[in-house]
Amino acid sequence: MDLSHLQYLLNQGEGLRIEFKEAEDSVPSSFYETVVSFSNTDGGTIFLGVDDDGKVKGIDGNAEVSLIKDIITALNSRDCIDPPVYVQPFCINHPDGKVMVIQIPASSQIHNHAGTIYSRDFESDLDITNNQQRLSDLYLRKRNFFTEAIIYPHLSMTDLDDKLFDKAFTLIRNNKSDHPWLMANKEQLLTEATLWRKDFQTGQDGLTLAAALIFGKDETIQSLLPAYKVEGMLRKENKDRYDDRINPPLRTNLIDTYLELKAFINKHLPEKFFMEGDQRVDLRDKIFREVIGNAIVHREYTSALSTELIITASEVVITNPNKPYFHGVIDPFGFNPYPKNPNISKFFTAFGWTDEIGSGVRNTNKYLPLYAPGAHPLFVENDIFKTVIPLRFVSLGNYADSFISWLGISESYDSHLSEGLQQIELPAECFEQTWQQVLLHLVPCWHQKGTQLNALDWFENQAFAEEEIKKVPSWHEKSTQLLKKKNRYLIGILSLCSLPIALSDLMAAFDYKNAKTFRDNYLKPLRDSGLVVFTIPEKPTDPDNKYTLTQQGKAFLGGLLNKF
Repeated sequence: MDLSHLQYLLNQGEGLRIEFKEAEDSVPSSFYETVVSFSNTDGGTIFLGVDDDGKVKGIDGNAEVSLIKDIITALNSRDCIDPPVYVQPFCINHPDGKVMVIQIPASSQIHNHAGTIYSRDFESDLDITNNQQRLSDLYLRKRNFFTEAIIYPHLSMTDLDDKLFDKAFTLIRNNKSDHPWLMANKEQLLTEATLWRKDFQTGQDGLTLAAALIFGKDETIQSLLPAYKVEGMLRKENKDRYDDRINPPLRTNLIDTYLELKAFINKHLPEKFFMEGDQRVDLRDKIFREVIGNAIVHREYTSALSTELIITASEVVITNPNKPYFHGVIDPFGFNPYPKNPNISKFFTAFGWTDEIGSGVRNTNKYLPLYAPGAHPLFVENDIFKTVIPLRFVSLGNYADSFISWLGISESYDSHLSEGLQQIELPAECFEQTWQQVLLHLVPCWHQKGTQLNALDWFENQAFAEEEIKKVPSWHEKSTQLLKKKNRYLIGILSLCSLPIALSDLMAAFDYKNAKTFRDNYLKPLRDSGLVVFTIPEKPTDPDNKYTLTQQGKAFLGGLLNKF
């Protein structure tokens, strides 16, 4: 988390997953109630040194170390929080003072503070200890959602691999030499990490699915999850099968799975270094450490579908079965992270393979443009979680001269279009393609998505056969029906809106005289479809208002159907 992201969260104000607390030199008593309520519901972030209105008051810089120590000690004590909660508080220097950030993951367990169970409700921590209905609902929700917490009463220590415990302790020690888990033996570690738990509704106790996945022998995992499989393939030359693969597919513990996938990435992708301050950062490691870690941490392991990591010449795509929290493309700076397997997540954080909650998305978005200039990752949450890491960035601006000629718009707009089209990303597979090849991608994509957006009234009988595209020197010639007139205008308007542009300039580009008809036939459908917006949306009649593309509008124009 950096200063800009901190300010973004402060501006949101308190809510279901955000809590502000003033704390100059001591931990406020209500802090532990909020920890429990966040753990019991959807997780959240506590900011110490901030008042209820989101104004930074700051904590005493001299008290930072003691505050962190007090928090960690208390959250590791069952006298305070039961079961314990493991966090890694950190501080950010805000212009108005130092803010301590404590991110609390959602838990598969029911936690209490000094015997009292709390749940989060809007901005409040509610005592539900004696509310049987809410407790039952909470138990049921966790049992259904967090399948990593399933108890297997007949699973025993003999089904686990001692060597994996040794490996885990070494990884933890190398990452954080004073981690409290280092003081535990194997049995204590399983208990402290909630890999051995009791279900207070059923009375069952024993090792969980998460315990088997992290520490289980291969035969144990395969017996519990016979369909579980992780694939890794390279498809640069042989795109139908593979050039290289992890063979056999991985059906082993999560520690070795992570290491194997990371080694496969390192084998096939080049290193690239970057100086961040005085630190030399390995960008490949920075990006794929968390991308792979998050794919493993957030997988739904009871699904029969496999996890796949595919490396091509243009991108890395990772897909894994998922229990979606919502459906759609994840905004890297405006989403609420939600751990699907919080106990597995705690281990990966302790190993140093993932950082704070949600950091994988934000860090990838931050470092990928340095590894592949101009590129941005794509994270799509559905029943299958999809992560796309482009290795190349291709913009429509690479074909600006050809596209402008093809549009048939006045030369007076060449400079405007050339600059705007640089912001329109094309799929990575368009890298080093000819303009005709790019058209063979774009025209069918425009047609496919255009006919799905009812407001556009896109002509469905649009011709876009390959031979028609290839013979077109300019799409506005009467000799072709490549794009109907209305469709041509819509694409032309979207192209011009790649930079903010006034209504009068849009009309002049097409030699259009009637402003009302132009707005009704073209601009309103584009706005209703979410492709174009006003630059001053709160003042639609402002004479200084202009039209500009939304992110969806850019995706439409660039033929990026997976971004809708």
